[in-house]
Amino acid sequence: MFPKKVHYGLRFLLILGGLAEESHLGVAEIAEREKLSVKFLEAIAVALRKQGVVKVRRGAGGGYSLARPLNEITMYDIVLALDEKLDKDISAEGNNTEKAVGRFLTSVRNDYGRLLRKTTLDKLKNYYAEENDKIMYYI
Repeated sequence: MFPKKVHYGLRFLLILGGLAEESHLGVAEIAEREKLSVKFLEAIAVALRKQGVVKVRRGAGGGYSLARPLNEITMYDIVLALDEKLDKDISAEGNNTEKAVGRFLTSVRNDYGRLLRKTTLDKLKNYYAEENDKIMYYI
């Protein structure tokens, strides 16, 4: 349902969400840690910056950080930045079946958008914490 860009973008944001305040991390370091393509992750980072989800600091010690706390970043922000199909027009022109299908799909997309706007990334961080709690270390 979600393109790879959204999956990778969420992984990128989850790493940034775990940084200490005023810390930044470079795309190459995150790509290596998550075993992702640097070039693909750079494109994702640029799209998220344009959407106002992340900010970048240039120079030594620079990199990316979240522009807002995770509880203020919605799934809608992410999907809007990374999935070009979200806001495409759905045609409701033509014969009655085409109009009915167009209206139906528009309604579904609007419901989907409302759900994405209500879901913030702090929920993702909670899932991550739960996964980490499952890990047992034996000495």
